[in-house]
Amino acid sequence: MNSTIYQLISFLLAYPNQQMKETLPEIREEVEDISNEDVAENLRKFIQKVEDMSLDEWVTYYIDNFDFGRVTNLYVTYLKLGEQRERGLELLKLKKYYEAHGFEVTDKELPDYLPLLLEFCARVPIETSNELLEMHGKTIAEIQKKLREQHNFYYLLFDALFNQMEAHGLHIAAEDAV
Repeated sequence: MNSTIYQLISFLLAYPNQQMKETLPEIREEVEDISNEDVAENLRKFIQKVEDMSLDEWVTYYIDNFDFGRVTNLYVTYLKLGEQRERGLELLKLKKYYEAHGFEVTDKELPDYLPLLLEFCARVPIETSNELLEMHGKTIAEIQKKLREQHNFYYLLFDALFNQMEAHGLHIAAEDAV
């Protein structure tokens, strides 16, 4: 179920579109097969929120929170490094990490984009996904913390992610946030 959960969270964290909106009933069915009730409940609540919105409302909400939020954008090296030159080196290392594990990265998205990172985690053994998530866990926890402070319902996806990480033996506390 490792791959399914990370894949679902990755999908739901991506930029909303009509296909995503139409796929929500199928995703809801997938969620019912998740044995970790904490993960499943967070995903159910998130799906309910976006099902109650029009696609335009969902897109606007997403843009307002992730495209314009410096501390809530989904690029895990940005919060720590911003536009500094070191970020380019981090992005290159991340791309090489993916490639070393047989994961092809296109130039369509930067390698530190959280949905892409989670897609990678869905395709590799737990040990490898834990290693990568641990490397970026503090930043992901910081995004989660900021979303909670802003009463942004996307925190539900981050809660599901941290529940899944914990189920895999990876413990990153909110206090560890950047």
